[in-house]
Amino acid sequence: MRAYRRTAFKAALLGTCLMTPFAAFAQEAPQQGETTLDEIVVTGQILYRDRTDTVAPELVYDQEFFAKFEPTSVGDQLRRVPGVAFTSDVGEADAPQLRGLGQGFTQVLVNGRPIPGAGNDRTVFVDRIPAEIIDRIEIVRSPSADIDSQGVGGTINIILKDGESLPPGVIARVGATYDVDMSKTRPNASVSWSGRNDAETLLFSVTLDAQQRYNNKDVVQEVFEEDSEGFAAEVAARGMGRSLARFDDPSQSVAVERTEEQDSRDSTDLSFNGDLTWMINDHTSLRVDAFVLSTARDEHQDTVIYEGDGSVGGLDLANPELEFQDADFNQDSMGASALYETELSETMDFEAQVRVNNFQDDSTEESFEETPTNLVERESIDADDTEWTADAAITQELPGLAEAMGIQNVEMKYGISGKIKDREFNQVVDEDLGDPDYGTTDGRFTYEETRLDAYLRVEWEINDAVTLQTGLRAESTKTEITFLNRFLEGGVLEDEVSGAADNDEFMLNPSAHLVWKLGENDQLRFSAAKTVRRPSIDQMIPALALESPGDEDVTIGNPDLAFETAIGFDVGYEHRFSGRGIVGVNVFSRQISDLIGLVNTGEDVDVVGLDPADYPGNLYSFRNIGDADVYGIELDLSAPLSFIGLDETGVFANFTRMWSNRADPAGGPDVMIDFQPEYVYNFGVTHNIPSWDASLGFSYQKQGESRFVTYGEIESQLYDGNLEIFLEKRLGSNMVLRLTGTNLLDADSNQAEANFDGDNGAEILANQAAFNVDAYEVEREGSSPKVTLTLRAVF
Repeated sequence: MRAYRRTAFKAALLGTCLMTPFAAFAQEAPQQGETTLDEIVVTGQILYRDRTDTVAPELVYDQEFFAKFEPTSVGDQLRRVPGVAFTSDVGEADAPQLRGLGQGFTQVLVNGRPIPGAGNDRTVFVDRIPAEIIDRIEIVRSPSADIDSQGVGGTINIILKDGESLPPGVIARVGATYDVDMSKTRPNASVSWSGRNDAETLLFSVTLDAQQRYNNKDVVQEVFEEDSEGFAAEVAARGMGRSLARFDDPSQSVAVERTEEQDSRDSTDLSFNGDLTWMINDHTSLRVDAFVLSTARDEHQDTVIYEGDGSVGGLDLANPELEFQDADFNQDSMGASALYETELSETMDFEAQVRVNNFQDDSTEESFEETPTNLVERESIDADDTEWTADAAITQELPGLAEAMGIQNVEMKYGISGKIKDREFNQVVDEDLGDPDYGTTDGRFTYEETRLDAYLRVEWEINDAVTLQTGLRAESTKTEITFLNRFLEGGVLEDEVSGAADNDEFMLNPSAHLVWKLGENDQLRFSAAKTVRRPSIDQMIPALALESPGDEDVTIGNPDLAFETAIGFDVGYEHRFSGRGIVGVNVFSRQISDLIGLVNTGEDVDVVGLDPADYPGNLYSFRNIGDADVYGIELDLSAPLSFIGLDETGVFANFTRMWSNRADPAGGPDVMIDFQPEYVYNFGVTHNIPSWDASLGFSYQKQGESRFVTYGEIESQLYDGNLEIFLEKRLGSNMVLRLTGTNLLDADSNQAEANFDGDNGAEILANQAAFNVDAYEVEREGSSPKVTLTLRAVF
């Protein structure tokens, strides 16, 4: 079983929402030409991606683009967005990878602002952000100077609903999801209320959302070693072991170990969010918002393990070993923000915002052997992550400069942004709990990050056809880390190790974007920008990891790691159809420098106070060691089939082909960036039947093979395609009933690992370079098709 990422909802996940107004607001009847809620929710109109007015390259997808498939989370929505891949457990969509780049290469914003990452590598998990509160999703392919430079692969900007943009009224939803294989049903419900007073000086929205999610994984893993029949031939062919697997016929298996798992995950998500905007006068407004989100997840795993001798049918199926695991994950997020906007003059605007976000994780995982009561190991997590951020900006028109230069307009935006992050993390692992001398490892750290950024962005409107945007962002980052590791036996302290470190980093990140309108429907885009990826906190903590990467080695973190940087280029073309819809193509490249990797320092372990007799290998650490190149092409289409007379039929499709190369840790030929698939695509068709007040459609998503290469391991990951459908029946002018299905092809994931062994890191690398495999681990993971029935009503 792939380990569940316990910090998976880190944080302020949303960035905005609450402040419930308790005063009664009049629900004014909409004026002619205004959009009403029933036009948003109860409509047969097919929605398409449209062109954005921004100079930096962006794709924008409104909530209505996703709504017919009734996605549960932002992760479900992103499956249909160009270039987004996931390497999650099957049936889940947690950490998005733009251009296939994950592990901190993809930046996730909410309302244009960074949010705390879910893991120590700053990855943000989106599978628990409710789709119900989303207004639109923006894909920023190359950043302008007024957003954080973190997004090497790109930036996903999640824009939340707010009372200022929503028409007055109430949206109610009730539904249930049925797990086909497990015959389990889980309910969901939500209600949103938006409104304003008669003078339209107070505007608000409030959303309550409750949902239960169930996912059961069926996992089979087989391990093959040199005694396995066919092992030598598989190694000689430089295979990944997949040809040896007999997942559905254990009686013919040549595995030395076979594991069968049933892993059920039952979650309850509760959220309350909203906002209040006060239009102080015609030129000034104040918006306050907040959110509270609670996630409780119970996980149970039953594992059966069979041992074998590697011959055909050599598994001892009559005498399995039994293991059980129970986990209880409790994660709470809350936050608030205030945004003040005013017009200082006819040519100058000012805005300022302050935010606070907090995430807490209190989770426990227990492992049992032979019986469900024989507890052998317990692992607990206690995390507290708080971020305070503040920023201010002025946007100014410069008509005098434009006139002097002989161009149409010049707009300048400049501002500052500050952040204070305080993360406390504690992990306690108890092992051999049946032994009086059971061992306990108690590890904790505090991480403090102080950011101060400043930026300048200038838009030069040369003429009606050409606009150039140039910008420069300065980012200053100070970090302080303290850690304490305690080692106990039988509850008695045996040893402890502590330490501290700090680091400063300053970077200048320029950007430039150009839009050239070739005509009313065609335009070219050119972009160049410098982006960064900050090191993982785990890589920076100067604590010792014993017996890593080999049994005779020791690894220590490096607080002096520099940021990885990338120089990126994008060139795109878009054509807008005369009716509705758009087609686009974009080519991109990222030249990444200062890649972080694990290296042999060449020193003995005595430099960190250990006895070389105990660890005769080497001391390893993380260093900035090399470069990488990433490039690819992106195609997307979203349009009706009017050209063949099907005005009520729409098609959407996108395809991204990706290439990358970086140095192989084992010294072999270059390999791709970790977990980057070769391609990702999705396509679908929606069709409206006005005479029936009904619609239907499907969506199919697929991604190619991805690999992960590190010391002693090469991992290959394959996913089957995911098919989704929807059937919609509109009931009058204010209700709609939808039947949706996902994973209808009963897709599997297939993970294969080639493992390399040695007494120390040098031996491991030598074996890896020669592809002298010690063992293969091949795993198939499946989930169940799910069907959801949803009723929506507008009042």
